[in-house]
Amino acid sequence: MDKSGRWWLACCGLECSQCSIHLRTDEELDYWRQKDVDLNLIRCDGCRSDREGHHWSPDCKVLGCCLHERGLDFCAQCPDFPCPILEDFAEGVEHHARAIETLREMKETGVEIWLAEHGYS
Repeated sequence: MDKSGRWWLACCGLECSQCSIHLRTDEELDYWRQKDVDLNLIRCDGCRSDREGHHWSPDCKVLGCCLHERGLDFCAQCPDFPCPILEDFAEGVEHHARAIETLREMKETGVEIWLAEHGYS
């Protein structure tokens, strides 16, 4: 997948281009500064970036399963969707739960149609 708009949509349905870590917002950096964390470590080039480089969560189970084990672009393409990995991912985290809803829409509509309708193609 190239770095078109859809490159910034993670396998799990999160919008990487809107992520406060990716954007390095003042609020995000202030949060980590208060925890005395090296701000050079607070960066992510998106879920489809090099997992050994600047990827916030290189051990992400969702990304590992979808992209690396199954060779899919999105969890919505998986015959096991939704799975326990995604359910754990979404539990208690509002923006993760919204991402799963995005995947449900993708599954219902068809991934390529959904992407086109939302400007990712």
